[in-house]
Amino acid sequence: MQELLTAANLPDPERDRREVHRTALCVVEKFVGLSLPKDRIVNGTLPTVLLEPA
Repeated sequence: MQELLTAANLPDPERDRREVHRTALCVVEKFVGLSLPKDRIVNGTLPTVLLEPA
């Protein structure tokens, strides 16, 4: 997945936080083969889950 993040120029502390968030979601979508609702990504919020090691 690091290759996809690098190709998307992430991490980049100079970019707008919302743009970084959208870009990161797109990278995750490609990596795991998910389809996320574009309108909710661009204009709203999505539920999140924090996974911790067992």
